[in-house]
Amino acid sequence: MVTANKGVGGVKPVILKKKCPAQANICKAIIACSNNAVIYVEDDKEPLGGRIEIDYTKCSGCGTCAKECCGMAIKME
Repeated sequence: MVTANKGVGGVKPVILKKKCPAQANICKAIIACSNNAVIYVEDDKEPLGGRIEIDYTKCSGCGTCAKECCGMAIKME
């Protein structure tokens, strides 16, 4: 299991899957992440054909993804 880097205050981004529209073309968090830690993964098993994931090996825990997420589907915890 990959552990998350802890950012300011020891928090990391967590995706709330039920809120996430999982669309690479509208996900502002993917574009906003300067570390390329927010990625879209194609997956035919997902209802919309894919999902948004956080690569914790690249994540600095800065919280930019949570601020930019248009569906408020990323929270810092």
